[in-house]
Parts: sequence; structure tokens; C-alpha cells
Amino acid sequence: MKTPSIFTDAARALRNFKAELTGDGRIYVPDAHAFVGGFFRHRYAPPGMPFGPACIEPNRVVTEGLVKIVNLLGGHVTAVPLYIAPFSGNVTPQASWTGANFTANATEFTAYNEATRLPWTTVAATSSASLINTAALAAATLTLSSGGPYTVRGAGLLEASAKSATTLKLIVASRFAADLTGLVAGGKLALEYGISAVDEADA
Repeated sequence: MKTPSIFTDAARALRNFKAELTGDGRIYVPDAHAFVGGFFRHRYAPPGMPFGPACIEPNRVVTEGLVKIVNLLGGHVTAVPLYIAPFSGNVTPQASWTGANFTANATEFTAYNEATRLPWTTVAATSSASLINTAALAAATLTLSSGGPYTVRGAGLLEASAKSATTLKLIVASRFAADLTGLVAGGKLALEYGISAVDEADA
């Protein structure tokens, strides 16, 4: 019989090396017959124009992020705020990426007016097995600064708030399927991150 928490099963499977990473970056837990994973969603609005359609991108849960998740679910570390950081590098996120090397490996994109990385703020505890920052999306919407045109190719979810920080941990990173090119000063880019758990029968 399954335990009440898919996330607890995922933590146990990771500790015992019985979990698998799927091609889209989710964690598959065979014993629980469940998937745990996340995604980025982004929309761009040129200056004075409405936002375009949303694009959904799978993510890579890096090794440092997996370790943090396991220890968090085990009660061994304290939860901290998380922040979204876009990047412009023509690269594919690797398991070895960390908070210390994210800026250099990904070429973090910082040409926006907000003073820090964008906060990932979710609603309070929910009755569904998912979290996303849609309700606080205004705080995770950047305004491009003067210069450009710019290109954004992906984003990461990190613990450190400062732009280009090399401290604390990287949880996930995503290379977007299509580069966001021609971004101009005054344009806005909204970045969402969602995480969910689902039983294999419902996947």
C-alpha cells in the first residue's frame, strides 16, 4: 500500500537510489508508481503590448537540488525562499550545475530593472499536490533595462536572491525549447515555476 505522501516516497527512493530521472526532468518513483517534477512557464510582452501566449518548458533537477529536496523532506535542513534567474547562455543544464557555478555556466541574464532575482512566491499550503507562483506572478515579472536587443534561453530556481550570486544552492534549471530573441528595453518577461506530484495511473 502506498504511503500517504508521494513526496515522502520520493525522498525515500532518492536516499536508496531507487528513483529514476525521466527525459523531461521529472523524478519517477517506482515503488510509489508516481512522478514528481516541475516546469517553467514564460510570457513576453513588448513595450506597451499585451503578453503573448505562455510557453511551458521542462526542467532539469540538478544533483545539488535533489540533495536539498531529500534533506528538506527528511527535516534535516530548513526551507528558504527561492528565486528565479533567467540565463542567456547557449547551453544545456547539467546535473553538476550548482548555485556556485550557475552564473558562469549559464551566463546569467541580469539586464532587467529589478534589483534582485525574481522571487518564487507560492500560495499557502494547498490541498492539491502542486505549487506554482501564478498568484504572485507580478513579483516574478521583470522589465528589461536599456540596451538590447536581448536573448534569454532559460532559467534557474535558486536559493540566493542577489543577481549573479555564487552562494547557496541551485534546485532546477531549464533550457527553453526556443530562444527568446529580440527582447527590447521596456519589455516585460513573466516567469513562473510549478512543481507537482502525480500517481503513475494518472500520468
